[in-house]
Amino acid sequence: MASERSPFRRVIAGVSIAALAVVAAVATASVAAAAPGPPTITTPVNDATFTATTISVSGNLADFVDQEVTVRVDNNGSITTGCIVEAIYTDDTFACDVTVPGPGVYTLTATSVDLLDPELVPSPVSNAVTVTVGNDDPVTITNYPEFDNAWTTRTPTLEGVGPALGSIVVFIFYGASGSATYCTVAEVPVSGVWSCTGSDAGPWGYGPTSFRADGFDVTGAQTSPDVGDFLDGEMVPPPPQTSISVSPASVSLQAEGVDGSVVSSLFYSVEVPEGDAYVYGLPVDSCAPGGDSSILSCTFSGLAPGIWNFHTEQDVAETSLSYADDYILIPDAPGSFAATVNANRSVTFSGTGTAGNSITVLGPGDNAVCSVTLGAGPSWQCTVSPAVGTAGYRAIQQSVGFVADPPADFGVLGSYDGISAATGSISVTVPPAPAPRPPASLPNTSAAPTPLPWVLEGYDGSPLTPGQALSLSATGLPVGTVVVVEIRSTPQVLGTAVVGDTGIFALDVVVPDDLEPGEHTLVAIATPPGGVDSILSFPVTVVPAAEPVSNDDTAEESAQGTEVAVPITVGAGGAGVDRAQPAALSAISNSIPTIERIFSSPLVIIASGGLALAILLLIAFPAELLNSTLASNTRRMGRWYAAVENGVDRATEWFASVTRTRALAAALLVVLTSLIFGFVDPDYGFDPVSVRMTVSLAIGLFIVTYVSSWISAAIIRRVWSIETRVSLQPAALVFAVIGVIIARVLEFSPGFLIGLVIGLDLVTRVGAPHRVRAILTNIGVIVGLSVFAWVGFSILTAVMTGEPTVVGMLVSDALVATTAEGLTAALAALLPLGFLDGHEVFRRSKLLWAGSFTAVATVFSLIVLPTAAGETGEVADVGFWMLVMVIFAAVTLTLWAVLHFTGRNHSDEVEFVEQPVDAAR
Repeated sequence: MASERSPFRRVIAGVSIAALAVVAAVATASVAAAAPGPPTITTPVNDATFTATTISVSGNLADFVDQEVTVRVDNNGSITTGCIVEAIYTDDTFACDVTVPGPGVYTLTATSVDLLDPELVPSPVSNAVTVTVGNDDPVTITNYPEFDNAWTTRTPTLEGVGPALGSIVVFIFYGASGSATYCTVAEVPVSGVWSCTGSDAGPWGYGPTSFRADGFDVTGAQTSPDVGDFLDGEMVPPPPQTSISVSPASVSLQAEGVDGSVVSSLFYSVEVPEGDAYVYGLPVDSCAPGGDSSILSCTFSGLAPGIWNFHTEQDVAETSLSYADDYILIPDAPGSFAATVNANRSVTFSGTGTAGNSITVLGPGDNAVCSVTLGAGPSWQCTVSPAVGTAGYRAIQQSVGFVADPPADFGVLGSYDGISAATGSISVTVPPAPAPRPPASLPNTSAAPTPLPWVLEGYDGSPLTPGQALSLSATGLPVGTVVVVEIRSTPQVLGTAVVGDTGIFALDVVVPDDLEPGEHTLVAIATPPGGVDSILSFPVTVVPAAEPVSNDDTAEESAQGTEVAVPITVGAGGAGVDRAQPAALSAISNSIPTIERIFSSPLVIIASGGLALAILLLIAFPAELLNSTLASNTRRMGRWYAAVENGVDRATEWFASVTRTRALAAALLVVLTSLIFGFVDPDYGFDPVSVRMTVSLAIGLFIVTYVSSWISAAIIRRVWSIETRVSLQPAALVFAVIGVIIARVLEFSPGFLIGLVIGLDLVTRVGAPHRVRAILTNIGVIVGLSVFAWVGFSILTAVMTGEPTVVGMLVSDALVATTAEGLTAALAALLPLGFLDGHEVFRRSKLLWAGSFTAVATVFSLIVLPTAAGETGEVADVGFWMLVMVIFAAVTLTLWAVLHFTGRNHSDEVEFVEQPVDAAR
């Protein structure tokens, strides 16, 4: 067997080596030099401000080439400084620092040259970024006037304006000669507006106080004037803190002052003549601590209805005085308080009060038994169910929503709702419940019970079918009546129910499924407590359930005994397949054509060439046109593009750090991508077919990514002595998801299996021609492995006979996955977009790119696209894909036109005056 297969293997090996040699030879085509696109400065942002003179500048490059970037700093038309940095072709970012001489406004721009360009033609000038560095504004305090200020706190907050990005130091002057640093502002905001609050732990107290604020610019020099802004005033103690509690005709005061103060209070009765202001008489009483104390507590009881005032004073060292006023409204006691004992032994309390006030009835122990808020009228009542016995009850009234209105120049005000004195006590007696009456005499048992007259509802006499449900009911039955529903000839109980307090019987029953068709009797038996059975019966006819009627020709043929084959869809999600069988078809099984099937239909081959040209004209060229327009609109589009690029880089770094080893990272990426690809199957889930399909996809992905990268690296190292490494590309998972979504929307099988999660990077610095050769070598190896897998699938399909096995289907699906994943990924990689390898080839040689792209697109169209709609690969399927590509081209060209014509008014090019720079190359 080995000797029979060895010639075929040698032929295949010779063909692959020849194909790789042709690709390598074509890759040596010369490339044309061109100036790189303009750089984009992303950091700092325009109009940024800085506290230091050194500014870090970074940004993005338009092309993947070896470049030298020059950043220049312009100050009022004069270039003052700058920096130069080199970027290798694998990096599309740059970064360097520039230093400005001092505070001022500066403009940053950047250009670059391609180091492989003999003429070093500079790129267009980047976007211009303007930045501001510091200022030396004088400091000013703005939230207080210069004189006669009074602060009720020892830590007032001072606000003002001063040197932006500089610092502020505030000094405090107190007593005869005391002074200290009150607070500092380490960095004044860019707006120049600052605020500062000192610590309460300072040595200053209450009394005459002054502040001075000194300002310093970003260099540390004191701003003009040499002595900062002054602020005079006095520290006065805050009002004493008071709290009020009320009880019937009584009020209590709790007051506390600052440390070292003495607190006292005078108690006034306030008269309010109608339409006049408050009138205060002499103090009714006073409250003072036993000694000098900052804490006060006192209570005044037996208060008459009216307004009462606590005037609480705080004295600090006999030099500073502050006070607070609290007002309490004591209402009248409720009037006409009465109680009524009701027949059900509840008690209703009633009386009169002031509209809007709250009335509370107090029972034993002065516990509230009920409360009510009066409306517009004076009358009220509330009902309770007290315990049996005699108890005394009183009523109180509390004001609601009282707000004092004293003279405007009074101190801090507090308003409280007081409680009236209680009414006189009334005695209420609640009698015990009456003794139960003896039961009525028993009926004469000698009289024979009679059946109940009743009517059963819910059955209209129509024929019944097995399984039919009935809702039966009756009304007016005695409580406790038991109702049993049966169907006879042979009695079968359908259900039983007991009548409740409402006298209603309701029962849902179902005709037995095994009940024979024919004549039967529906029987309902009602038996009241202590009574006799009351029986209702209804003749019923049971008929067979209706048979479902089908007009389907297949069903008719089956009914007539004709054997009908059940079609099984191949490559369409396994519809009609028992997925519990491990060897059953999956969504990718047989989803690509074999060699025999393609060559048996010459029209398919012709259509594939047409599709390849359509992909070139409708997909690739519009994509490059849009790509170049995006590059020339970097000022408007660069920020979001840079954000996406940076996000991809951060995701890659995070993934590498989490997985730690490249082998584990590669395995995880392959498994994740295979799981995502699995969803091209609409029936993908937890079943043996899905598991086998996932393993097949993982095998194919491993061959297309890791195996192809290993082979490419060996060829590149052997032919050009260039070192490479296998790289991880977790961002490709996004493209895998997008591809699966497109496949499901377009119902395309085996799906757009896009996403090279493992790639090849050059670790040796080489010129652009070698990079192009390396790219084409890698793509050639991927296409070669895909074609070999296709040939293997065709041979395996031809030799497999009989029932499929799990191993056979696993190998077959793996070959399909390798073919589809490899050809789709190779075609996607050759698209001339800025972040794909195809852009590098396109920029160096458009003819070389067009030939490579057309070749891959032809193979892709021949093997993958014609089978998108099914197994037969009809040429009619081509029209659908032509429509998809025309829509893509229309959308792409529309976006290009918008960016191209609107970009004329937003040119990124800025006139640049050549000046020497300070930074050395």
